[in-house]
Amino acid sequence: MLDTRDVRVGNWVIKITGKDINTKSFFEYKPIALDEYYYTFAKVCFPIKLSPAILEKCGFKEGFDCWYINPEPIGEDGELPFLKYEHRNKCWFLRGVKIPAQIIYLHQLQNLFYALTKQELKIELGDFENLSMREPIDFFVKPLKRTVFVSEAI
Repeated sequence: MLDTRDVRVGNWVIKITGKDINTKSFFEYKPIALDEYYYTFAKVCFPIKLSPAILEKCGFKEGFDCWYINPEPIGEDGELPFLKYEHRNKCWFLRGVKIPAQIIYLHQLQNLFYALTKQELKIELGDFENLSMREPIDFFVKPLKRTVFVSEAI
């Protein structure tokens, strides 16, 4: 689940909807709305782990063995990338300097981008694809080892 101190209005998360009628998934990409009560909302949400597909939907471009973005008024395509993720080092850089606290989730990227530019990151996620139902929670829940009960051993 989410830590309510990490999210703000406009952050995208995976929300458990529970509306499955064979037409709608249990999970949806949702931005946190202004009228949401954070503590209740966080109980039914998971962070969105960054991936190449998510970065592309956030306006990042791929090139030179990295994903990068240059905000409109800050830089042009020919300049040093403003914010980038390098594939080989698996880390984030701001104007060529490694960021000490690495970004893992979309809401962290949104918050960092907003803090640096005072602009919201333009995100177009679309629908959540329910291909692997356990994927959003896989890094929270670890399977338990099977316990053999006395009655089963006999």
